[in-house]
Amino acid sequence: MSTTIPQLCQQLQHLLIEDANQLGRESGFIQRQRKLSGASFAQSLIFGWQANPQSSLEELCQSALASGVEISPQGMQERLNSPQATHFLHQLLLRGVSYVVQSSGAREDLLASFSGVYIQDSSKIELPACLHNLWQGNQQGQATLKVHTVLDYQRGNFDLTLASGRVHDCPLQTVTFPTGSLRLADLGYFKVAVFKQLTSQGIWWVSRVPARAKIWHENHVISVCQWLSLQEHAQAGKDIDQSITLTAQRLPCRLVAIRVPSDVAEARRTRVREAAKARKNSRLQAETLALCDWTLLITNLSAETFTAMDILCLQRLRWQIELLFKLWKQELSLDAWRSRQPYRILCEIYAKLILALVQHWLFVLSCWDEQDRSLVKATQVLRKEAFHILRCFSHLRKLVQCLRSILPSLKRCLIRKRKARPATFQLLAHAFP
Repeated sequence: MSTTIPQLCQQLQHLLIEDANQLGRESGFIQRQRKLSGASFAQSLIFGWQANPQSSLEELCQSALASGVEISPQGMQERLNSPQATHFLHQLLLRGVSYVVQSSGAREDLLASFSGVYIQDSSKIELPACLHNLWQGNQQGQATLKVHTVLDYQRGNFDLTLASGRVHDCPLQTVTFPTGSLRLADLGYFKVAVFKQLTSQGIWWVSRVPARAKIWHENHVISVCQWLSLQEHAQAGKDIDQSITLTAQRLPCRLVAIRVPSDVAEARRTRVREAAKARKNSRLQAETLALCDWTLLITNLSAETFTAMDILCLQRLRWQIELLFKLWKQELSLDAWRSRQPYRILCEIYAKLILALVQHWLFVLSCWDEQDRSLVKATQVLRKEAFHILRCFSHLRKLVQCLRSILPSLKRCLIRKRKARPATFQLLAHAFP
């Protein structure tokens, strides 16, 4: 069932008023009754940074005034620099993630075959080194925050998990999805045991193939590169769509190998060489360079139902979560801040992640069902309405009226159709039989 505007307004008020006040007291951020409550502090930051992701202290004070609280820049600075404030906003973020806002998820394209499409990936935020005890990076003394995200592409809701940057993606991944859904993830989540578990649960999956993967061939395993060299189609420069058994764990699946143009292959080799140079004690294998000639995908989807081009189109859909991270970093400045104070930086990150969550809820109720939606344009529209929403926030009826006047305009935030490089929604519609 899709969420309605009145339901969303009640949820927003519950999170940013009731939950914020409760967590403000429990975290020690609010120790006595004062004008600046947990609710007014959270609202001032969230909508202040929505109006301007690079807001100064004075602008944040103006946002607080719009919520009915007068505070000086010095007073705002003192609160932002406290460890209690970071703990409060972190807990408020975790509470917000527990709420569910979703659209109907109705589709008339290639995705109509699935009960849901779940894309998971992570993005890193480099922090000041003094925060390495909280969020550890890969190097000694380095501080990095990893934001692991699972996006339900059909209905719009998503889940967040925060972890240290040194934590590998595999332990963070989610393996519980509705039966009949599709799971998409990048190479960092490649694990044969997970593919087996997903298949046993009736969940479909598509994944790229790492160079280290092995294929069972004549009672022993060989590398993917060796396996390709044995295929007549590969030697003839043709694409491959064939059933295989993956690794010594004997995972039956389907491999789709599509040869790419020479200029694309050379661009891949350039990126691989640059990435290898950036890693310490890393040796570039010849097989890795050879596989740049191919786009290699494995899946448990049948060839009778989905063509090789369908599989390629579904895998391309994984890029949508990368675009979501790009939206947060470029339009919300998630990884940029004006201060050098570590606690203020964490406050800003946590508040902007709550902003990303709240803003996404507004997308879900407005433009998410539009296949050609532009979240960048929608973000820019909402930026102009931030203080309008804030002034109406404490009154349910006014907030409902406010969102009913704003959200229809987001449906007009669309991507133009492209001939040379079709957008994802065009490819999905074209692949639908």
